[in-house]
Amino acid sequence: MKLKPSLIVGAMLLGATALAHAQMTIYGLVDVSYGKSIADDAADRRADIHSGGDDGSSQGNSTSRVGLKGAVDVASGVKMNFRFETGGITSGGEVNPGGAFFSRQAWLGMSGALGEVRVGRQDSVPFQTMVGYDFNGASNGVSALGYTGVGPWTRGRQSRAVQYIAPTFFTGLSTQFGLVLKGNSAVPGAKDVFSGGARYETGPLSGAFTFQTKASSAGKDFLAIGGTYDFGVAKVMLGYADGGKVADGGTGRGPSVGVVTTLAGYKLGALAAQNSDSGAKSRAAEIFVNKEIFKSTYAYGEVGQFKPSGGSSATGYAAGIIFVF
Repeated sequence: MKLKPSLIVGAMLLGATALAHAQMTIYGLVDVSYGKSIADDAADRRADIHSGGDDGSSQGNSTSRVGLKGAVDVASGVKMNFRFETGGITSGGEVNPGGAFFSRQAWLGMSGALGEVRVGRQDSVPFQTMVGYDFNGASNGVSALGYTGVGPWTRGRQSRAVQYIAPTFFTGLSTQFGLVLKGNSAVPGAKDVFSGGARYETGPLSGAFTFQTKASSAGKDFLAIGGTYDFGVAKVMLGYADGGKVADGGTGRGPSVGVVTTLAGYKLGALAAQNSDSGAKSRAAEIFVNKEIFKSTYAYGEVGQFKPSGGSSATGYAAGIIFVF
């Protein structure tokens, strides 16, 4: 059936109206750098020019990606929200090679006076609660907290997750809860996964606590705490994560520390962490510098070293540009 021109124009106008009504935004980040990750150095790979999505998004500081998000008023005081975000975009233009296209975010949510509920693929509650305590943004290539496995944010994304973000009943306090049903999981002894997080900020002080229960009978629960204090001349961070003993199916446990300051417009900082578990004993440190050189454009440099127990140290580094849009 041939559509009349008037119907086509009408459909286009309705589509444009819906887009405006949805307040839809296309956003993204592009990280281009020269260097090599700690994993590269351990594998005797040479430094190269990278996108933040190369090698499973393990290069540079941040993951190159593009996303789509929006909100629609569906009733008085009620909004439907959505977000879709691609996996890492490689130097060759591929998106998360061999994996899902929207591997970072793919969820639908509803928000109102009682808070927000989201369903779909999204960052875990521990990650959302604690990642702000990593002053270098959980660097892809040199993260001391990530390589040791004791970062308070070290629980990744979850699919088919239901999360509830509570409204702010008390100034400075934010809380969030999550659930992933075991459903049709093929993992032996699969369990429902519950998580929660709370963060409180007042003046120069910030503190947070988070937990996530084990996904199977062979796994271990995860607990983490963190805090920062801004002394004016510098901000310091202390954290601790417990993912259970490696011998029992966990990821280890240990402390993390950090400091960051600003000097002549440059953000300078350092982070260190240690996994104290006998089955994953290791330590790592990183230093970094970054500065906004143009609007939404940041230059950065970072160096990190990882030392596993009984193994050789590996060192990674990167110098790059991040453009956010």
